[in-house]
Amino acid sequence: MEAKETVRKEMKIKIKSQKVSERRQRSRVVHKKLFLNESFLKSKCVMLYCSKGTGEVETRPIIKQALKMGKKVVLPVTLVRNRNIKPVYLRDIKKLGKGPYGIYEPRGPLNRTPAELKNIDLVIVPGIAFDRNHNRIGRGKGYYDNFLRSLPKKGKSKIGLGFRFQLLDKVPTTKRDIPLTSVLTD
Repeated sequence: MEAKETVRKEMKIKIKSQKVSERRQRSRVVHKKLFLNESFLKSKCVMLYCSKGTGEVETRPIIKQALKMGKKVVLPVTLVRNRNIKPVYLRDIKKLGKGPYGIYEPRGPLNRTPAELKNIDLVIVPGIAFDRNHNRIGRGKGYYDNFLRSLPKKGKSKIGLGFRFQLLDKVPTTKRDIPLTSVLTD
């Protein structure tokens, strides 16, 4: 656990030290790769996350493009008591509010419909660091690992999005960590 915290601290500094223009440019490169990705193209229902204010790869353009392509878009709502996330269909992109950890999530009456796990084809997963074996280090609370563990095993792609500097040769892992299908960087 100590090794993960060290990586988290180092990566948070690197993520925050990026200039906004640099982050946007790097994010556009990741977007292009995702928009050509077979799992993304084939998916009918994509679970994303809102990166606003996190310094991570910007996801708002991905959300807009997925909706434009006719895909159903799902965003996570944080369930603090269960240490899990609930996937909710996004119906109104203008109705997002800060959740318990300051991460934007769906709000309002149109954004309350939960998505069934079996309907989600692709999960775009945030991370602080990734490795070449598709492992990830998140923010340290275990929410995404708990959620990914509950997904049906068959036919679900899990893609991490990050910047090149976030991709390491190896990140520390535990038995509870769920590896991804792939990781896309700039």
